Amino acid sequence: MERSGIPILKNMYTYSAALQTIDFTYHRDTYSLLFIDGPSATLMIHKNSHTLNGFACISLPPNTPLHLYQDANESLLSPTDQLRLYACEYEWICEEPSNDLPLLPTLVEQNSSILFNQISALYDSYENRLYHSISQRLPLQAQFMTLFADAWWALEQPASISFTKTLDGIDQVISYLHTHFDRKIQREDAVIMSGLSLRQFTLSFKQRTGYTFVEYLNRIRIDKVKAMMLQSRQSLNELARQVGYTDEFYLSRKFKQVTGMSPTVYLRKPLKIASLDHAYTLDLLSLGVTPCTAITDTWVNHRFQLSQVTRSFQPLYWQTKQAERLEVLQRVKPDIILHPLMDTGDDGQLEPYRPLGLVIQIPWRGISWKQHFMNIAQITGLEAQAYRWLEYFEHRAGHARESLKRELDSQTKIAIINVRSDRLLIYAHGYMGADLLYDILQLTPPPAVRAMRVQGLEHPELSIPQLPLYDADHYFVSIENNQAARLRAAEMMKSPEWMTRTAVKQRCVYPVDMTKWYGYGPAALDAQLDDVMHYLLPNRPKKQVSF
Repeated sequence: MERSGIPILKNMYTYSAALQTIDFTYHRDTYSLLFIDGPSATLMIHKNSHTLNGFACISLPPNTPLHLYQDANESLLSPTDQLRLYACEYEWICEEPSNDLPLLPTLVEQNSSILFNQISALYDSYENRLYHSISQRLPLQAQFMTLFADAWWALEQPASISFTKTLDGIDQVISYLHTHFDRKIQREDAVIMSGLSLRQFTLSFKQRTGYTFVEYLNRIRIDKVKAMMLQSRQSLNELARQVGYTDEFYLSRKFKQVTGMSPTVYLRKPLKIASLDHAYTLDLLSLGVTPCTAITDTWVNHRFQLSQVTRSFQPLYWQTKQAERLEVLQRVKPDIILHPLMDTGDDGQLEPYRPLGLVIQIPWRGISWKQHFMNIAQITGLEAQAYRWLEYFEHRAGHARESLKRELDSQTKIAIINVRSDRLLIYAHGYMGADLLYDILQLTPPPAVRAMRVQGLEHPELSIPQLPLYDADHYFVSIENNQAARLRAAEMMKSPEWMTRTAVKQRCVYPVDMTKWYGYGPAALDAQLDDVMHYLLPNRPKKQVSF
């Protein structure tokens, strides 16, 4: 249910009907927030049904049909009983780049009519406006955002219900194959699992995947072998057993059938790599590998002069839609696609990428940036270069650590604040320089941040009244590059809570580039270290604070 952008109202609808006759389908290509009031109506989303018992609020992603009907088994109701529905179509703006999975349809029921009274008042304002002028639109948007915040709070509560999309028979088989490829799987078992006849299954599976059942299963297994060969030093015999083959000879035969080459030849082949994660891009570039296409940003482009490196490099950005990403991948023909790790059960979302190259996912949770870097180095065969880089960085960071210890009192507190379009964050772990400041350089966080680190919290939200809890002698502040974030930063910096902070009074507030400080790879940490040394070591001239 997490989003980083701002919802903007686009359109509104209302609908009412006697419950004895209701049969209504709502289907839009935009995000929708629905408010429904009517006892004993049943709704269906993704083939999941739910009987309403009063007022309900529903968050509905684009192109998600919702069907409302009256259960024929219900006793007759009074003709005066009506179902009422209000629908708000909206879009997200100022959205932060993210790897989060798409929103699921979510429903929450409430006994209180407060939200329904709010939506009713909003619709009256929307319907009765005389002009489409700024003076009428802005109060309407403000009214909508207040309603949206209250509704979203209710939808985030544990009592809410999420509607997952039901897999059809072929999707269930594909998901099973990707999860249980190491088992002995007969086509007959897959046919039973699909719920189709043998003929229907054969035709549908080939139409969906482009391969027969046996061909597809072999390709899954060979792709797993490729990934494991690149990421480990196991023998072919060990790999064969892990993917469901009897021995290395059978594996080699199948490998050559699928790829046209032996496993040893494949390992010696130069590989074109595509990166669909900003961190992978930083890892590759730090190793001297320019991907054929990659998620990047203006800072990375400038740091590595990507526009001058090669004309064959195709930049991608977080806002690049999936269709465009797939089009670029089809054009550049990568051997390997580094893709963010998907949760179990969401593997089907990788399906469009698999025909375009070997998809490798590397987890973030539970491993450090160094381990992540070494994983990329192993895939590219550049472990020696990675060790040299880490040795260089450790030497540089060690020198900086000693210099900072000499110049800063051990009680000097340093904090990292990030201003987004929709919230403030205080960082304790991971991104935005937290690992660099607190783990690598061993600088001292405020007590409240130290407590967050003990609890394993990475970057909880921060409100302006909470600023005194995070008082520090030095603040590093990064601001998202959009007008909403700049306005939020200006509001914070005009507040009494901000003006009375120790770092503010001592003029020790340092603006840093969010694109650089958001990065969590070798090159980003190296660049962040430049900023830390520039601001915290007194023998270096300080920049003027400017936001």
